[in-house]
Amino acid sequence: MALNNDSICPYCLNSINRGAQKCHHCREWLTQIKVEAAFVFEEEKKENPGESKNVFYSFQGRLASKFSSINYWFFYLAVSIVLFAAIATYWTYSEEDRVYLISFFLYAIQMFCSSAGVVWFEKLLERFKTELPGITGWTRERCESYYNEARAFIFADRHSFITAAIVCIAAVLGDKYLIGSPFRQELSANVFLVYEVMYLFWTACLCAVFFKFALFVRQLGDLELHILLIQEENAGIRLLGKLLLRTALFVVIPYFLGIFARQIGGWNFNLALIGWFACFGVAILFYMFYPIYNIHRAMIREKDRKLSLVAVELNHFLSGNSIARENIHNIKNLIEIRDHLHDINTWPFDMNNLVGLLSALVIPMASILIDRFMKGG
Repeated sequence: MALNNDSICPYCLNSINRGAQKCHHCREWLTQIKVEAAFVFEEEKKENPGESKNVFYSFQGRLASKFSSINYWFFYLAVSIVLFAAIATYWTYSEEDRVYLISFFLYAIQMFCSSAGVVWFEKLLERFKTELPGITGWTRERCESYYNEARAFIFADRHSFITAAIVCIAAVLGDKYLIGSPFRQELSANVFLVYEVMYLFWTACLCAVFFKFALFVRQLGDLELHILLIQEENAGIRLLGKLLLRTALFVVIPYFLGIFARQIGGWNFNLALIGWFACFGVAILFYMFYPIYNIHRAMIREKDRKLSLVAVELNHFLSGNSIARENIHNIKNLIEIRDHLHDINTWPFDMNNLVGLLSALVIPMASILIDRFMKGG
């Protein structure tokens, strides 16, 4: 039995002095246990890096994670339907026209897209992290630190809540004092304003997150990037452009739903409301082009550099009075490379998809203006 100031050797189970580094019975080193334990702990940290990293999540993602048994799409769809059911219940027993329930349903879908869209974007952004070393040329540790700082900025609750407060206050005051509502009762107008705050809160938070993502892309474009023109669609800069285009789609959908909802039931549609939607339309156009413009210019520079190299090689083979037979194949390859470089798009996204998004953005606004003009205001 060990005394109070003794301990037990884990190898031979004999009593040894407390704090001894080597057992005087079996001659085993006791400090090796601590070294091996520390090594195992470090290996566990490497296998589970998320536990030691301060990864920042959006409040939309944190809220959905509290109901982890439910997919976040279904969770936010259920929340949106519950909100719609609340106002639909009041509307059913009021004297208001039932046609406005279609508008309210579209607003509920707008809330669903805005809230679930942030969580979707959060997961999509995690995939882009693996492309940062190839884009910047930094070490993985530096890329990890840069990514976590950017993520904390993009998903900061403070910015989202301030933006939501400004947008909701402007919308409520505008609808109450400038635009007005088509409802018969004052109580119905107030019920709608409460509903408006509920769904616009999520939409405004989505706009704040994507605006900060645009600032991140703009800042990234100011760095000395390793631009690879010929690469896969889902890699490097191309993945970033695709990510920007997809997020723009999640902004266009709520924008379109908001316009279409106001077209139903004879809502008041004056110049103030047209200006409201026009400002958001301009902001979406700004979002799709301004952040990526620096990257576009960098891709142009890289394209011109590669074309210059090809031109030098071609001049080298064609500078003589005659062309050697063994160089004909090289010349043919260089011409094919030059033609391929000329065809490469220097915007890191598919321009056909962009045209589709712009059509979805411009056509609804133009149709509303034409419709209101034909009706005389």
